[in-house]
Amino acid sequence: MGLQVDTVFVWVSDLGAAVEWYRELGLETGPLYGTWQVMEVSGETRFALHHGVRPPGPSTAVVSLRTGDLESEIERLARTGITPIDEVTDTGTARFVTFLDPDGNAIQLLER
Repeated sequence: MGLQVDTVFVWVSDLGAAVEWYRELGLETGPLYGTWQVMEVSGETRFALHHGVRPPGPSTAVVSLRTGDLESEIERLARTGITPIDEVTDTGTARFVTFLDPDGNAIQLLER
């Protein structure tokens, strides 16, 4: 069977601000487990915001969320003040753009 992604989480310094940012991105809040705020995504993978002190070392993880219409999502987010940090990249099999959440975590929207 191999490995499957179970949970992706990002460290945040202000849980309330992060929850609001991810709501604007289009996710809904799920259960809160202490310092973990689950944000609802499709499928069986869990995405959560972890409030607390980030472990030492550079953060190199990127969360990539799939969309069916990249341009519409970019336009919708721009209306809320959320703008990408780069141009849309087209790999031939996917197109994506990167945003930074309030803590500087890289979040990509990807269209296959």
